[in-house]
Amino acid sequence: MKLKTLKCSWRLVLWRVPTRVARDAVNSSRQDAAPAHPEPKSFLAQCSINLCMALCVLMFIPFTVRAQDQKVPSSDLTEVSLEDLMNTKVTSVSRKKQKMSKVAAAIYVITQEDIRRSGATNIPDLLRLVPGLDVAQVDANSWAISSRGFNEQIADKLLVLIDGRSVYDPSFSGVYWDQQNVPLEDIERIEVIRGPGATVWGANAVNGVINIITKSSKDTQGGLLTAEAGSSEAHGLVQYGGKIGSKVTYRVFGGYDNYNSLVNENNQPGADGWHLTHGGFRSDWDLSARDALTVEGDIITGGEGQTLASFISLAPPLTGEINDAIRPGAGDILGRWTHTFSARSDMALQAYYDGVNRTSSGVRQLWHTFDVDFQHHLTVGSRQDVVWGFEYRHTSDDILPGYAISFNPSNGSENLSSVFIQDEIKLADSLSLTLGSKLEHNSYTGFEAEPSLRLAWSPAEHQTLWAAVSRAIRQPSRTDENLRLNVAAFPGPGGLNTLVSVFGNPNFKSEQLLAYEVGYRIEPISRVSLDLAIFYNVYQDLRTVEPVVPTFESTPFPPHMLVPQMFGNGMNGRTYGAEVSADWTVVSRWKLTGSYSLLNMRLNLDSTSHDVSVGTAVVGQSPKSQFQARSYLTLPGRVDFDTSLYYVDRLPVINTPAYARVDARLAWHATESIELSVVGQNLFNERHFEFNDSLDQTDPTQAERSVYGKITWRF
Repeated sequence: MKLKTLKCSWRLVLWRVPTRVARDAVNSSRQDAAPAHPEPKSFLAQCSINLCMALCVLMFIPFTVRAQDQKVPSSDLTEVSLEDLMNTKVTSVSRKKQKMSKVAAAIYVITQEDIRRSGATNIPDLLRLVPGLDVAQVDANSWAISSRGFNEQIADKLLVLIDGRSVYDPSFSGVYWDQQNVPLEDIERIEVIRGPGATVWGANAVNGVINIITKSSKDTQGGLLTAEAGSSEAHGLVQYGGKIGSKVTYRVFGGYDNYNSLVNENNQPGADGWHLTHGGFRSDWDLSARDALTVEGDIITGGEGQTLASFISLAPPLTGEINDAIRPGAGDILGRWTHTFSARSDMALQAYYDGVNRTSSGVRQLWHTFDVDFQHHLTVGSRQDVVWGFEYRHTSDDILPGYAISFNPSNGSENLSSVFIQDEIKLADSLSLTLGSKLEHNSYTGFEAEPSLRLAWSPAEHQTLWAAVSRAIRQPSRTDENLRLNVAAFPGPGGLNTLVSVFGNPNFKSEQLLAYEVGYRIEPISRVSLDLAIFYNVYQDLRTVEPVVPTFESTPFPPHMLVPQMFGNGMNGRTYGAEVSADWTVVSRWKLTGSYSLLNMRLNLDSTSHDVSVGTAVVGQSPKSQFQARSYLTLPGRVDFDTSLYYVDRLPVINTPAYARVDARLAWHATESIELSVVGQNLFNERHFEFNDSLDQTDPTQAERSVYGKITWRF
């Protein structure tokens, strides 16, 4: 289990032994548990990137005229009108196709054009485009990402899906963002819901849902070669799509990514450089006029590093900094069969396997997930549109202990069963009411219900007013119930050493949310759209860390005094705020977008809780205000010039100042099949911290100014 990713669970227990103190404690030391700083990219990898770039340049001169069958996507903003964007069909709100402008939820769609023109090289940087989403880089290989508060490196109230496959880790309900390495060119769109989505997606879809939807292999025929290299990173991707007969299409790809280390608070290189190798495939089958089958899979391996403050030994009592090696590894395979009964009825049956073999903080984590999901969509009469379905998921794991972390028991399994139904009722031509609920049974708390009610009213063609009331839960994880974390050790009275540890709670309850939302979308004039969402959330049974009476313990050796603390559900609270975004197509070649979000959090401990740090820490780790503005400009000569400005408010509790980030991209469509681009990130800031938790075990590093060049060749 990755120690750095469990921080929200135990960083809060350090109110008596804060990390900064622990780092300076007697006998503290810096140790290398393994060569944590990954080796520079191998000679073979370096040669591969250089070879890709050389091939692109060489092929540019004599052969590009032959590569007209697969074109670089056009940058003409007039090809997709603002109205077309508002009428984009989304599926994440109700698990059926709906016009984005008409859904009763705060939703934002990142299109492939947004992806291409963003200059981003990874999914976390892409998610900065979403209004109200809090994206903060912790070190070179980890991010804290959340919606509407509660941001942590392992934010556990945000559900993330890739083609309907849940990618959160069942051991702690968070996401390893470094392993979500979908080739950006293969993403059709990313749908992001800000607010609960539990009625159709279930537990952990509390404050939001991110659904990454990849392209059909029908849309990726031919070859694709990309090569990127710059001041802090290098990437290469080779992909080919083809056909088998007239009814089967496929694509296969292989990619390599390398990121240099960032610098720490002393402006010295950190131990967080990393590299990944990723391979995968997708195949789409037209079985008949009514049936289609999709099969896809991925495998990832690599090497990373981190520096963390950790308990090292009890005798002598030692807490210090460790340069730790991380070995990520994952593989998955998914199949989806869709069948159309008629124009009024269709179904989908999906099954997938997901496995992870990851080593971090001395902990080796192995888990396996098998999932089967069925849904049926049908129109009943002239006014009702129903979606219902069921799901079964089995997860097993084996977590081997590390420097400071262990689980009792070390292996386990859990089952999740659920059914859901959602009915959209057309009350009038311009008014619809959506009612639904999901009923789940999990291995921790038994049955949980997650209902919602949504109302959408369109008084005019280009206006929609909506409101929603929803319930969502975050179910317990293995961390909540079975964790033991040894936080610190120090000499005690009479020569008896003292060990501070935090324990899971076998009676931990689900965290609960009751959310109230209203929103308004309008196109007041041609070429302009506005989107406003206001929310008020009420939380119960939030996680706290409660002190327990000290006791004598003989294991681990030598005998010592144990100062235990245990997870509890001793906090409640309210959050409220607003998110507003606007799009303006100034002229046919120039588009502007902007957004602003405001967040207020008011959390309180229950009268029975004795935790003294949770409320303040959680509130202070999410920015109160965020702002962004982007410009997409198409110049003569097939040139794009795109710029972005992001502003993030300060995080007072964790001593992170406000910062502004400016990115720019200049691209030239040399031919219809080749694009050359140069991207600059953090241009006006040499470096800055984005998430610097003084109570965390992970040493954060600073996001820095970078420049890279990219070649994209489609053939």
